[in-house]
Amino acid sequence: MNRAIAVATLALAAPAAGAWTPCDRPGIQPPVAISREAPAYPAPVRAIGIEGTVEVALIVLRDGTVGWVRALRGEPSGYFEQAAIAGVRSWRFKPAMADGAEIECRLVTRVRFALVDTVAPQADATARDLPVPAYPPKLLQQRVEGYAEVEFDRRVDGGVANARVITAMPRGEFEGAALAAILGWRVAAGLAQRETRRFEFRLPDSTLGAVPAIMLASAPFPMAACEKNQSGHVVLEVQTDAAGEVQQAKILSGMPAGLFDRTALAIARGSRLTPAYRDGQAIAAVALLTLFFDPAEATCPGNQSPDRDKPASRPPPRVTGTMNGRPVAPTG
Repeated sequence: MNRAIAVATLALAAPAAGAWTPCDRPGIQPPVAISREAPAYPAPVRAIGIEGTVEVALIVLRDGTVGWVRALRGEPSGYFEQAAIAGVRSWRFKPAMADGAEIECRLVTRVRFALVDTVAPQADATARDLPVPAYPPKLLQQRVEGYAEVEFDRRVDGGVANARVITAMPRGEFEGAALAAILGWRVAAGLAQRETRRFEFRLPDSTLGAVPAIMLASAPFPMAACEKNQSGHVVLEVQTDAAGEVQQAKILSGMPAGLFDRTALAIARGSRLTPAYRDGQAIAAVALLTLFFDPAEATCPGNQSPDRDKPASRPPPRVTGTMNGRPVAPTG
């Protein structure tokens, strides 16, 4: 069964000169997300299988609600912007603080819209050209539910190459099952492209409905990476509690070696993952987490596009329409 999700993470960014106070200004305690549900995936876009991201700027007000919102950039453009804005407006925060008082400030979130496959134990893993993972017998017996996300290259002949697991909760057998399924995918020949696919492993009598979204913390992008215009990634193993809060993190590998390690550890230690479940109850677990870094998506000097117009001292009244949106996105 295929369904769509959106994931969101916050990246603090300075606004244009004279506009709203940036949430990462020295002396400010940034806002903390209390409720940050992913926006709904636009049905027409989901039907044609398009995934994407939207960078959204927003103002967190003194009462923790979201005021002024703007879509800064969508990739691909024109598909997800309204959905992302509609979803972000429902978020709630513990407001930012400065000198012991609540303040308003501006931050940026990147919302990623991704397609997800749900894996049930009775699924036929060989019945089609896109086989689903086989539910690991050991975890089925233990009644453990979780997820795994695989990144891979789709070849021009329709096959798959360079597949690797980038996220898994809990670590172990879900990783192998997801990877084995992806390596067996065959589709019609077409353009070569890099893709990701997330598999959620659910028991046939699962009581899980909506589960908490992954929430990644923010941290300063390394200035050395900005100066070199260097992208990269870090693979971590993290220990989480039953709420998905990261308690410990260690680096397994990084590319380039060492450049993003400190930033990755700072992000991981402040993040909350979707937890693993046993018999419908969230449990502590060890997870695999890969963080990606791109200077074009960070607050490096010179790459922030100023707002076309300065927001008023108070957010203007907003008109809500019938568009549904659901968010997801991480950045360093």
